[in-house]
Amino acid sequence: MISRLLDTNAVIMLLRRRPRVLVERVDATEPGTLAVSSIVAHELWYGASRSQKVDNNLATLKLLFTALPILKFDGEDARVAGEIRADLGRRGMSIGPFDTLIAGQAKARGYTLVTNNTGEFSRVAGLPVEDWSI
Repeated sequence: MISRLLDTNAVIMLLRRRPRVLVERVDATEPGTLAVSSIVAHELWYGASRSQKVDNNLATLKLLFTALPILKFDGEDARVAGEIRADLGRRGMSIGPFDTLIAGQAKARGYTLVTNNTGEFSRVAGLPVEDWSI
């Protein structure tokens, strides 16, 4: 059962196989417990398509996504993301628009977000965040 979403930066670190502690933690994770948001998949496909090694990076992502499920963003995810954006705005804070959607999906589904961008995501009330790079 899925319990954690990997943020874009966590997936990039995993693909680069560093830091070692993150790779070891992912490798030790029970199969079926990790996934990525379709928003994260979008960011990764975009980055690969703009890279200097387009064919290689696209092939790597295709392989990755055979093992790591991509969760579709749904109406409940959108509702929670909207609430997050409004709450942050009321508190005079913000996070990036894609990060708001990723946080909304993780929070709506009760998942922990694995990211090394804890400073930004920790602004989201009620969102469990873990940094596996340390």
